[in-house]
Amino acid sequence: MGLAFDEQALPDRTVEDLDFEAAVTCFERHRKLLEKDLESLRLVTRHQGHLVPTVGGMLLFGRNREMIFPDAWIQCGRFIGTNKVDIFDHIEIHEHLPVAVERAMEFLKKHAMRGADFSELRRKDVWSIPLTILREAVINAVVHADYSQKGAPIRIAFFDDRIEIENPGILLPGLTVEDMLQGVSKLRNRVIARVFWELDLIEQWGSGVPRMFKEAETLNIPEPEVIEIGMRVRLIIHLTEKIKTKVPKTAIEQVTEQVADKCTD
Repeated sequence: MGLAFDEQALPDRTVEDLDFEAAVTCFERHRKLLEKDLESLRLVTRHQGHLVPTVGGMLLFGRNREMIFPDAWIQCGRFIGTNKVDIFDHIEIHEHLPVAVERAMEFLKKHAMRGADFSELRRKDVWSIPLTILREAVINAVVHADYSQKGAPIRIAFFDDRIEIENPGILLPGLTVEDMLQGVSKLRNRVIARVFWELDLIEQWGSGVPRMFKEAETLNIPEPEVIEIGMRVRLIIHLTEKIKTKVPKTAIEQVTEQVADKCTD
């Protein structure tokens, strides 16, 4: 039918299943969102003479999104060392997708180190992780995830030497990593991509991956890796010795003491 996955209608749902106020809040810095805009944005579509939400509409602003798409959320973890044996901190992000991107970035910043650059007239924050690359990677994962898959959400794993961002859904047929580096893009989710573009979360379709690699070159860090594992795509951002970040021993000791106290109680 020429429809992307998220353009499909959900005939057993109604427009009331969308949180219109949440959508208005997301758009308020860009333009005033009116109810009639829901159809032009493909958040709703006509089905047998009635307006019903699309898959993309529910994924972006659905009130009970996870009843239909139980794995449309983001799992974040900060691990001690370079494997998943010891986890230091973790969160589950279940908010609307545009907001979820910001929450994921907040988690990454929480576990990064921040310094200051006073070489210019105004103070400039300097982070121990490449925030521009990570933001592009998180957005890319959310926009291109295969939400029809069951069993695994988007995952962000923060290690001492790297950060891995993994989303369900292999590359679409005919698309290779080399194509992505050239800016070629095939959209699995056109509705989500359109809304993210309207919200200035993406500049133009297909530009995210080349921009990440260009930024890595500018920062003089290893190129990100894009690999397919089973039915998932994993992006690995390596942290060089200069910007590697470790969980402070004092923090580990505090968590250990808190766990011990709870066990005693």
